[in-house]
Amino acid sequence: MTRLKDIAAAAGVSVSTVSKALNNSREINEETRARIVRIARELNYNLASLQTTAVSSKNRTIGVICPEINSNYYTQLISSIGRQIARKGYSYTIAVSDFERRKEVDFLEMFGRQPVDGIVLVTESNDIQGTVGGVKDIWHTPLVLIASEDDVSNYDCLNIDEAYGVSTAISHLIRLGHTRIAYIGDKLTEGRLAAYRDSLRKNKLDVDSALIVTAEQRFEKGGHLGMQALLKNRQRPSAVFAAYDDMAIGAMRAISEAGLTIPDDISLIGMDDVFVSPYLCKALTTVSNPIREMAMVSLSILFRKIEDSSFTVVQNVVLKPSLVVRETTGPCKT
Repeated sequence: MTRLKDIAAAAGVSVSTVSKALNNSREINEETRARIVRIARELNYNLASLQTTAVSSKNRTIGVICPEINSNYYTQLISSIGRQIARKGYSYTIAVSDFERRKEVDFLEMFGRQPVDGIVLVTESNDIQGTVGGVKDIWHTPLVLIASEDDVSNYDCLNIDEAYGVSTAISHLIRLGHTRIAYIGDKLTEGRLAAYRDSLRKNKLDVDSALIVTAEQRFEKGGHLGMQALLKNRQRPSAVFAAYDDMAIGAMRAISEAGLTIPDDISLIGMDDVFVSPYLCKALTTVSNPIREMAMVSLSILFRKIEDSSFTVVQNVVLKPSLVVRETTGPCKT
């Protein structure tokens, strides 16, 4: 009867290494594990309880939950996350929450039951503690959050300082002499609207409700309709902050249709720095989130927890966006 020490002697490794390899320990690389399994079979070792390579590969999976895949921003982020996962030899499964907390809970429970090796939750929720805290199925599954909320002390979390990003955009417009700065957003960008209001107040500018549009539509159509509404004001804004670039692109169209020019008549700034922003007829000034770094940092945190279960330090990392000045902002001329 073949024993572990027989396999160890034939493979030139320790008995401990053989045991870990046959039990699919992550401490053993795939090449070594495959060689030990091959030797075990050649020596007629009982492999009945051993997971096959196919199952092992299948289990090297990360569950990714994100709000949507329609927007350019989330498409870029998920693509970057996917590249980082693939580099580690894992596959990934995407679940789309549609910005709904209930779906986030359901998907967390689903991934907890499958099970996956780790979970990335990209969320805009303002109740992350409530969402994650009640999901018992993921208590033993490494989890990292990518969130806009900055009060997530109990979980590994990568936070983007959106308030800083909005403040940077508004400060840029103020330095150019603008005081009538409008806002276009939608129902899902309330955090950015709050940051816009705070930035105006900190700079001792009035918050004029006539210059704030929360559009019913999203993306370019919402920006187009929102800008049309702003242009109906008796005194139009000299600058517009759009909550994200897709909306800014729609606003550009409305400004052009009104016979106005950017930035001479109206300066325009967006947020997220999507792929198309530098290539518009007027390259869009925007606030850029460090998407590549977001993916790298969040996945490095997750894989550390996957590969070393004894590492229990909770990590909260805050990344700051940066202003990218292009052609759609200029000095106030009114």
